Amino acid sequence: MVKKDLGAIWQRKGIRALLMLVPVALLMVIPLTYSLVIALLPAGTGNKVPVAILTLLGEAAQALNYRQAWFAAFTSLLCPMLFLSVPVICSVASASLAFLGEKENGTLETALLSSMNPKSIYNSKVSGCSLLSILISAVSFLVFALTVSVAGLVLEAPFFLDWNWLVLVVLLMPALSFFSVSFVSLVVTRVHSVGEGLQLVGYLLLPFLTLFLAQFAGWIKLNALVLLGISLGLWVAAIVLFNASARRFYPERLLKRPLEEVS
Repeated sequence: MVKKDLGAIWQRKGIRALLMLVPVALLMVIPLTYSLVIALLPAGTGNKVPVAILTLLGEAAQALNYRQAWFAAFTSLLCPMLFLSVPVICSVASASLAFLGEKENGTLETALLSSMNPKSIYNSKVSGCSLLSILISAVSFLVFALTVSVAGLVLEAPFFLDWNWLVLVVLLMPALSFFSVSFVSLVVTRVHSVGEGLQLVGYLLLPFLTLFLAQFAGWIKLNALVLLGISLGLWVAAIVLFNASARRFYPERLLKRPLEEVS
């Protein structure tokens, strides 16, 4: 089942392009463009980084020059939002196709007639989509790390990787992938098509984007301990959501038309 779902995702040109182009745009093109702009900025003595940005960066930022400080602000404050967008988008896209693609392609009946029970079907789809999202996100991070490392060498900026990034990559990103897939599986019977399923990206991204943007308003300061607590909480929520969705998952429901279509 996992192999079949991954094959279906690869054969769907739109989903395949989405899974490949979005990480490249977010974690390579945007960092490259930003680094180029930073390198071209005039670094006169009168140019200063806002105090609020320096405060968020911590005491180490006081020793950075104008360009280095803006580069550190980008990699520490903005890039985590770009990075966390990748597992959400990949999870929603793959899960939408895994659960709704068979309905659109008319292959769901074959799955129902196979020897697999509903629980096995559900587990295979969730695990396959989660692993795919984690793999794409991990590879994307490696590309991002290489990109910003080269840019950092050119700007003579400190290496970007710190405890915050380690928690993001090792704990928060897998939890977000698992949670996003489980969320899609829970609401899949209320979604009409794969295209509508992709709209769930906004619901999942908004809380995390708001959390990171709240730093600029001074409402919260995200550090490794805070991110660790968020990661553990998200893992708990993901496991609860997975179990709740598994109990409610019946493939036959995907064959039913929504009430609004019947009326």
